Amino acid sequence: MNIRSLSNALKQNWKAVLYIGLAGIWLAWDIHHAQSDTSGLYKTSVLASSATFKSPAATTVAIVRSNDALLSNPCNVTDDQITYATVSQMVRRAVELTGGLSRIIKIGDTVLIKPNLVQQDSSGSGGVTDVRVVKALVYLIDEIAPGKIKIIVGDGSARPYTSFERNTGTNKAAWAQLFDVPGYQALKTEALASGIDFRLSNLNGNSDVNPWAELDSVVVPNSQATPQNGAYFVHKDVTHASVYISVPVLKIHEQPGFTNALKNQIGLAAGSKYGFSKTSGVAQEGYKHKLLHNAQDPYDWQDKEIVDLSTIARIKYTVVDALVCLETQKTPQYNAGDRSNRKISNRIVMNTILAGEDPVAVDNVGCRIIGVNPDDIEHITLAERVGLGTNSPDSITIVGATIEQTKRRFKKPTGQQGLYGQSNRVWLLTGPFVAASNADMNTPLITPEASVSPVAGQNAWSQPIYFTNDQIMLKDYFGVGSSGKYVSYAFTYVNAPADQQAVLWIGSDEDIKVYLNEQAVYTYTGMRTFTSEYFKDTSTVINLKKGVNKLLVKAYQSTGSYNFSLNICEVEPNTMYRGSRVSGLKFTTSNTIVGVNQNAANQPAAFSLSDCYPNPFNPTTRISYTVGVRSAVTIKIFDIAGREVRVLVDNERQAGSYDVLWNASSFSSGVYFCRFVAQPQERSGGHAVTLVKKMMLMK
Repeated sequence: MNIRSLSNALKQNWKAVLYIGLAGIWLAWDIHHAQSDTSGLYKTSVLASSATFKSPAATTVAIVRSNDALLSNPCNVTDDQITYATVSQMVRRAVELTGGLSRIIKIGDTVLIKPNLVQQDSSGSGGVTDVRVVKALVYLIDEIAPGKIKIIVGDGSARPYTSFERNTGTNKAAWAQLFDVPGYQALKTEALASGIDFRLSNLNGNSDVNPWAELDSVVVPNSQATPQNGAYFVHKDVTHASVYISVPVLKIHEQPGFTNALKNQIGLAAGSKYGFSKTSGVAQEGYKHKLLHNAQDPYDWQDKEIVDLSTIARIKYTVVDALVCLETQKTPQYNAGDRSNRKISNRIVMNTILAGEDPVAVDNVGCRIIGVNPDDIEHITLAERVGLGTNSPDSITIVGATIEQTKRRFKKPTGQQGLYGQSNRVWLLTGPFVAASNADMNTPLITPEASVSPVAGQNAWSQPIYFTNDQIMLKDYFGVGSSGKYVSYAFTYVNAPADQQAVLWIGSDEDIKVYLNEQAVYTYTGMRTFTSEYFKDTSTVINLKKGVNKLLVKAYQSTGSYNFSLNICEVEPNTMYRGSRVSGLKFTTSNTIVGVNQNAANQPAAFSLSDCYPNPFNPTTRISYTVGVRSAVTIKIFDIAGREVRVLVDNERQAGSYDVLWNASSFSSGVYFCRFVAQPQERSGGHAVTLVKKMMLMK
């Protein structure tokens, strides 16, 4: 057949060609979907009451910026030439504001410091933990008992070093000397010369021959990442440490959205077993062990692996390097013609240090500083759920600088996973109802439908159910097959901080309808793509009222996956920042909870110590302070030599704001320091809060 004849034949049979083409596309999609559909392999929902979450314990997080007036060498927070002297003072002040390290580190302890050394970036790039932060911490620890505390700085870098690691099948660039590019070899030399009991450790295994002998197989109680069967290979330096300190660098991350105190523990999964970068396995054992991250659509394991490894770490303290941070992604975006740090396009100079004992609380504060809602980060909310710390702002006292003083909004990742945030995970459910067709989506199958206000465990509604993924997997929960037609309902209350517009982000692969406060606000009919890499199919503007709102989802199943996802986000026209859950919004399955901020008058304020006024003064000045909860409070004055010269307050104080006057008529001109110490009395686990202000008496 010649070309003209073929052309005529195609014209005459264009419908057949079109149908064959469409059928081929559908078949290819169906085969791909069948191959990638692993639904049913793992349990995707549990009773929400199964959480090991504890009542939030009061905790303190310090924020210290380089322009802090109490530093001996302050500098501008955007100064790209910050010195080690300033960094050291910032670390010291942050640690002291949270009560110091001598409470958790004793003579004879072995302290493991875990920086983020994912690749061969230099300090100051934002890609790795700045060695100056770790150096300051090393010297601060050694001061507790000079030469009598074993200090290990270690990471399981995603880049190989030993001969064993270079033969694992990786093509990643290797370290010339362990952690040399950011300056950790130089730190080792200096620390040893100073008499510090110090060593570097490759947490993948230090041996060229048999690194596996250095590893422990650790069983995680209540493991979250099911495919790992509850066990991980980690270095003995981790399991044998008396005190574990996480020292991450604050960054945006493409997949979990945020990396800081908790995410830093991914480096504990030994590369000599899991490969480089942790998801490939190693040739020496046939690529058997791997972290899965998001390799099993529709399951997402990365945040759960983070929580498991953080459980193993038993984090006692966190110091965050927020001197230089990265937005949009975890890797520095170098200029092709100039690879100097200053030319990195996603690099943000912050000159800030965070510190605290509770890694979940530290991550909560870190998120809020860079404009991320911590409720959108699964490993933060999951870590709270399993009892690793608190994600409740009401339980976190911030000392030093405030979030508002420090805050700078970072650009979010461009990929869907980091952009989406987190679907609401806890729902009341009823169904499934057998459906004749999707026409039943227009027929109420419960009465009343739009105005229903279900009570957990009553009238065929479930107890609160926690779903382990952003996709709410109704097929798995109800145990229905792929061929039947069903309709089911999912319900939650939404506590909103104000009357406001918001954006409903929603995804599904088949028909879905959403009611808000008894009105249908979104309806979709048909089929569409819905995968773990694309949680949001569409968004629509909704109106929330302050306090309790009712939200009902009606979902249809015929041949799809019977899943949906839903989040309620801020109205944000700029695509670089959109996708964050409304700040202060909380999903709940009970309408008895007071609306967010409605009881603000009863909430404890943060502890604070204001600058005295006037300052300089002669001879009297007023000192104002705030007590967050009932506490034993002391306010003392010290001279420049550190001698206590006057006690102004030494009493118990209820929550509230107070003033005290200091008449310094009998004192000489000079610099004095006002030290405020509050020991909370009302909540167990609260640590003392210490705040200091400098004053100048001029006669």
